[in-house]
Parts: sequence; structure tokens; C-alpha cells
Amino acid sequence: MKTIFALAGTAIVVCSLAAAGSAERVVVPAPPGGHARQVNVHAINNSIAVKTNGGSEVVVEAGSHPAPSAGGMRRIDGPRGLTIDEADNVIEIHADPTLQGPLTITVPADVSVDLHTLNGNLSVDGVHGEVDADTLSGRTELTGISGTVVAHSLNGPIRVVMDRVDPSKPLSFSSLNGSIDVTLPADVKANVQFKTMRSDIHSDFDIRPGESASMVKDDSGPLKFRLRFDNNFDGAINGGGVPVSFHTLHGAIYLRKKK
Repeated sequence: MKTIFALAGTAIVVCSLAAAGSAERVVVPAPPGGHARQVNVHAINNSIAVKTNGGSEVVVEAGSHPAPSAGGMRRIDGPRGLTIDEADNVIEIHADPTLQGPLTITVPADVSVDLHTLNGNLSVDGVHGEVDADTLSGRTELTGISGTVVAHSLNGPIRVVMDRVDPSKPLSFSSLNGSIDVTLPADVKANVQFKTMRSDIHSDFDIRPGESASMVKDDSGPLKFRLRFDNNFDGAINGGGVPVSFHTLHGAIYLRKKK
């Protein structure tokens, strides 16, 4: 059974699944002439997972909670605590604190997504547009990304694997308490900047040090020169290109070359 809501001029189809504990599914059909180009998700206590499909619809699966006994009848109203609006090819999804369980969003591959939650994990797989991921306490995992990324976590690790990098837009990764592990294509042209207080930096890229690395004469051992770095370090990969910044206070930084 299904209930149809009209929100901002778009028909929203809500399908309540029969099985107890199943997520409720909301289908946002494609607007005339194409599909949504931007999907924004805002939550308080929910993890958010984004995956891609080959279609033009956006599908929201919300919550996962036990259903009370109703004498064999199925629930036909929509998930409480979830608001979905669509206008000008932008879909806004808001989950208030009453909504329990995770949010799973299925989108066309070439959309851009903007995800924000206070207490929850964030994951995105296969998106080709811009990804903005921000969580206060949670793990961030972005894989199969072909575009650009801005990722921030106050308390939690960040792991990102990019298949392709948009050379016209900067990348940014920051965490106060958590490691940052980023994999970029081997042929990426980038200017990288690292800012850290108590963290080690590791990379298998050949990074040409910038002005923040100073050459210091060392006559006490077999080394002719010693590279000395302060808390900030910049350099170039493959001659330089797109700006890529890393910022962490507690947690190691790993910049990996995609094999």
C-alpha cells in the first residue's frame, strides 16, 4: 500500500514495508527533463549512507524500528520525523531527532551530495559529483568518488578513495581526533598542504617539498643534508595542480597512490 504526498510540486511515494523492523522507502521521481543534480541530507542522530543506481529516481530508506502488533494490518502512513522537499532539481532531506535508525539514500551517479549529521557515520559510494561530508562524531568512508570532496569529522576517522579528481575544484580533509586516509589516482596533479600538531604524515607519492621544508646542513653523520619540517608542510605531486589540504590534531595522515 502507498500514500502520495505533494511536496514542493513533486509527487513523493511512500511505501511502508510489511516486515517488522524494515526501513520505510520513499521514492522521489525524477523532475521533468532530467534528474536531481543536488541532494542535501541533514540529520541529528542518524548515520547516512549514499549509494548510486542506474536510474533517475532518488530513493530514501528511513529508519529501522520494530512495528507494534496491529492484528495483521500493515502501516500505510509515512515515516515520522522525515521531511523531503524538491525544487529546481535540488532535493532537501531533513531527519529530526524522533527518527530512529540509519538513512540510506540511492541517487543517480552524477549528482552532488551534501551530508551533515551530529552523531552518526557517513558513507558514500560511486558518486561522480561533489561530495561534502560533515559529522561531529562518526566515521566517514567515501569510495569510488570521481569529482571533488570536502570531508570533516570532529571525532572520527576519514577514509576516501577517489577514482578521478576534478582538476578545477580543491579537495579538503580535516579531523580533530581521527586519522585521515586518502587514496588518489597515480597520475593526479596536485599541490598538497598538511597541517598537523601531533600526527605523522605518510605517503607513497613522490612529493616535491615546497617552501615549508627547510634544508639544514648536518655534519654529524652520514647524511649530507637533513630535511626539517614544522607543523605545516606543502609540496607538489606530478608537477602540481589541484589544491589538496589535510588538517588534523590527533591522528596520522595517509596519502596513498591508487594502484
